[in-house]
Amino acid sequence: MIHIYKNFIINYIQNKLSPSMIMEYAKTNHFPISTSESIIIYNFIKRNYNFLLNGEEDKLKELKGQIREELYVKIIELYTYYKKKLGIF
Repeated sequence: MIHIYKNFIINYIQNKLSPSMIMEYAKTNHFPISTSESIIIYNFIKRNYNFLLNGEEDKLKELKGQIREELYVKIIELYTYYKKKLGIF
């Protein structure tokens, strides 16, 4: 089952994810994000999703300093939440 989740996530990132989707997710979940931050996050995810899916959480430190601190903290919270919820990392 874990393999299915990972494949679904990889397919989504490779074929569907966009900066506008990141902005919409942030808006829906009530945390502000700028257009430039959504592009930074998008590019980071596209470059690093394999590391993140394999539990290499230290990769997230690359975002620090590129986006606002409160957004960085929110990303860490979301990563931890989904890591526990899906049990795939």
